Amino acid sequence: MGESGQTLMDRLAQQPKWPEMSFATAFRLTIAVAVLARIAAVAVLIGTDASGVYAYEHGEIARNLLEGRGFSVRLLGTWGLTSQQAPVLPFLLAGCYAVAGAGTSAAHQLFFAIQAVEGGILAAGAIALAARYFGRSGWAILAGLGVAVYPPLVYSATHIQVVATATALLVWVFVALYDLREFRKPRDAIFAGVLMGLLALTDPILALAGVGATIAWVAIDRPKSRSEAISLARGWALLVIVSFGVLLPWSIRNWQVHGRPVFVKSTFGYAFWQGNNRLSSGTDKVVRESVEAALAKSSGGLSGLHDRLWKARHEAGCVDDIALSVEAKKTLGELPEAERSAELMRRARADLAAEPGRYAKLCLRRLRYYLWFDDTNPKTATAFYRIPHGGLTIGAVAGLVTMGTVMRRKMAFMIIAFALVAAFHALTITAPRFHLPWEPAMIVWSVAGMRACLAGWASERSDLLHQNEIASRLRPAATISTAGR
Repeated sequence: MGESGQTLMDRLAQQPKWPEMSFATAFRLTIAVAVLARIAAVAVLIGTDASGVYAYEHGEIARNLLEGRGFSVRLLGTWGLTSQQAPVLPFLLAGCYAVAGAGTSAAHQLFFAIQAVEGGILAAGAIALAARYFGRSGWAILAGLGVAVYPPLVYSATHIQVVATATALLVWVFVALYDLREFRKPRDAIFAGVLMGLLALTDPILALAGVGATIAWVAIDRPKSRSEAISLARGWALLVIVSFGVLLPWSIRNWQVHGRPVFVKSTFGYAFWQGNNRLSSGTDKVVRESVEAALAKSSGGLSGLHDRLWKARHEAGCVDDIALSVEAKKTLGELPEAERSAELMRRARADLAAEPGRYAKLCLRRLRYYLWFDDTNPKTATAFYRIPHGGLTIGAVAGLVTMGTVMRRKMAFMIIAFALVAAFHALTITAPRFHLPWEPAMIVWSVAGMRACLAGWASERSDLLHQNEIASRLRPAATISTAGR
């Protein structure tokens, strides 16, 4: 190999150099990219008139709050005070309605602006989390950039749903849990407890992150000494107390409304029925041939794709539409909300008992939907979703395998929490939006794998160069020896 070729190989063997800028500057730029990406998505997909944006049940609850009817909604044909939704998002939307008018374009644009800011908070949290493992380095910035521009996360900011808020909270919960495990300071426990309570009031299933941390700290990432174990146990107890303190006002309200304890939401039985009744495919969506026709209609650009996805979603409809008649909804409406959910749970269990083995098949199908692609959801049928989601899933698995034992032990609390939530959704009901909050963690896992692989390659290359250097020093001696003979 010529001198120029050898020089090129030596350059390739070196550790990649990140752009010359300070970590703080890169940190701020990444946050800006995240915010601007979400603002651009809203501008392109929604446009200037957001008055027609579908606000789901959150919009109805927000209107009722403003009009003095309390936290209420019409569910299965019956209006009443409800715990069908967790409170954080409806109250946030009600605040936007109070400022700019209920259901107006300005109110929805304000809400989308808040979600864009949440995207910046999410990117900051991803960098903070990655920096706990990789230091204040380009690897942490890379993880933040991945979160900032990852298409499904950016797209989620164009919907009035809990995903954007829940994802940002979950990432910062992970940061707080890491700090609590490492430093065991009361302020870390309090911060983690406040975030955990807010997370449960946004999406109660994600509170399993705390359970995952508990299991990891007991079974895998155990304290190294008795004093460390005692301080961690105290921190954990403080976290639990603070979390319950955050949840207490809503829990008291639920008891007053339903006459029984209700953990944040009252619809577990209803959701289980949606995923497991005799006509269900494992999710709340209906599989129809007309959905493919709606997706196939030509309409140019990203805005056209967005319109097709919405039409396909409404074409698919909800399993309630085919599994509950008008008379059945009327009968259920005569029951209190909590009892209505319990009744639907009984019906789902009866349907499953009538077909032995079907529940196991539904669970396996849902696990595949959760981890890979949900065949019942029109949004997952597009390359816009499949390419980034499939690539991230493969990258995260590779990262978990290659990151090394020490790194895997430090990340155990996230890995176990993810497994618990995946199991929950496999056993009950699933949808792509339930997976989105975990994708920032998966990006961190992917970056950990890339870092480990590059470090291994660089180490092997360094060893090879060292061996070549030794060999080159021995060659002249060998030549002299031959000449002497």
